[in-house]
Amino acid sequence: MEDLKRIIDSMTVEQLCGQVLAYDIQPRDGEKETLGIIEKIKPGALFVCGTEKGSVKDLEPFFRSVEKYRAFATEKSGVPCLMTTDIENGPGSFCKPLPELPNPMAWGACDDEKLVERAGELTGRICRRAGIHYTLGPVVDLSLNFRNPLVSVRSVSDSPDRVIKIAGAYLRGVQKNGYLAGCLKHFPGDGVDERNQHFLTSVNSLSKEEWMSTYGRIYKELFAQGADSVMVGHIGCPAFQSGETDEYGVLPATLSKSLITDLLKGELGFKGCVISDAMSMIGACARVPEDKLAVSFFKAGGDLMLFPRPEEHGYLVQAVKSGELSEERIKDAAYRCLKLKEKARLFDENFKVAESDFESDVAELGEVCREIAEKAVKIVRNNQGILPVKKEKGKVLLLKFGGSYFNTAPQEAPFRYIESEFKNQGWQVDSLFFAKHERVKEIMNDYDLIVIASHSNYHGSTLRVGWDNIMALWRGYVLQHKRVVFVGLDDPYKLFDFPYAKTYINTFGTAPELQKALVKVILGKIRPQAKNPIEFKGFFDRED
Repeated sequence: MEDLKRIIDSMTVEQLCGQVLAYDIQPRDGEKETLGIIEKIKPGALFVCGTEKGSVKDLEPFFRSVEKYRAFATEKSGVPCLMTTDIENGPGSFCKPLPELPNPMAWGACDDEKLVERAGELTGRICRRAGIHYTLGPVVDLSLNFRNPLVSVRSVSDSPDRVIKIAGAYLRGVQKNGYLAGCLKHFPGDGVDERNQHFLTSVNSLSKEEWMSTYGRIYKELFAQGADSVMVGHIGCPAFQSGETDEYGVLPATLSKSLITDLLKGELGFKGCVISDAMSMIGACARVPEDKLAVSFFKAGGDLMLFPRPEEHGYLVQAVKSGELSEERIKDAAYRCLKLKEKARLFDENFKVAESDFESDVAELGEVCREIAEKAVKIVRNNQGILPVKKEKGKVLLLKFGGSYFNTAPQEAPFRYIESEFKNQGWQVDSLFFAKHERVKEIMNDYDLIVIASHSNYHGSTLRVGWDNIMALWRGYVLQHKRVVFVGLDDPYKLFDFPYAKTYINTFGTAPELQKALVKVILGKIRPQAKNPIEFKGFFDRED
């Protein structure tokens, strides 16, 4: 602790203001431009945007690039640079050739604490070898409003108990041996509003008592388990924000002294590092002038700003030198950033990842992903008793519902492994996107099974089904087929849109292993074991 304080006391204002910025490495900016910005602002952390290229054996150039940026930033600042990224769903979250864990709600459906912890531990080891020190996860939000287009399957559950149990297991895993520092998000809690904090300041409207018994309890319990940091979102919580409003409503947590300093660091007693959600999002940047965004975050009690513009460094320096932002506050923020680096063992010269083969770790994590997925697929309705389908071979028509309500072009990836797994099981597969009902009527009796799989863009503005998709069901022709299975791939509340579905399955995500497990459950190749991690009143109960 004394060593860290000596480092802080030796820093200039310019160095202090660099240490509290987590600049994002954007491939579109180019290496020369990015290195120039790093040299100028000397950020204490860098966000790695990741790669979608190649295979596991082809990743060495990407790893070398990450190391080059880290070494350069460390050299220019004189302090180890913290490399961070989103690893909500395992290494595949930021590095596509690596294994992708099913979504957190699938962890909740699997309900296997040891398996999720092992997934976290392998994730930590693999990502540390990839040059990452700090994961912006796990998500500890509650899925309390089924209309919320952002939380959904990113959350473990609507139950604080299951979030504490399962998200806590992942947190313990990734933080084991100091491979990664972990981060709880998104304080004060998403999932109550039905809007998206990327687009505006959303609101957690719970009373103080309701909040303390739900989100508050989650944070306090996971602080006790050793959470290293907390991400504050562009989410207001009026019950704790008396007077923090403007003409547009309550301020987001990222700009709220009441929520960061008084509630999070005060009443809840959090001693770690408070990072912002991306400050490029409208939920924050629409609320103050651009030259006051960073200053307002740190005045509110924040410690590390995610996705700053390079100009933010100058605004901070000016604010400290003018007295608008106290030097004591910026030193406290920088100290908490250094403590986070200490938790990630960046000051430990003897630290190294335990000896094991990288490709073996990747292979084991792939198996863990499969085990979680096969325990996560939930048959919600089987009213006609058609599941499992006891046919070794047959023909399946896959009707793919995808793209947002606003006619985004359809994506193939969320359905690719459904098709390939049916083929692996000896079935012939035909598929249609934006199918028309007359066409479906013409061909449907040629098939032994029809699967209607819905992929919702839950990062968008709505989860509801739009016209381009629903026309496949017009006049109800397809519903007369003897074997129709509806599937909610990544919106577990799709019975709201398809209440007439007699056979319905939730997979809680579109990860490759979940798609494969779905087919195996339909064909009776594996026994369904999942527990509903959420309650949907009028449709199904949570299973504890």
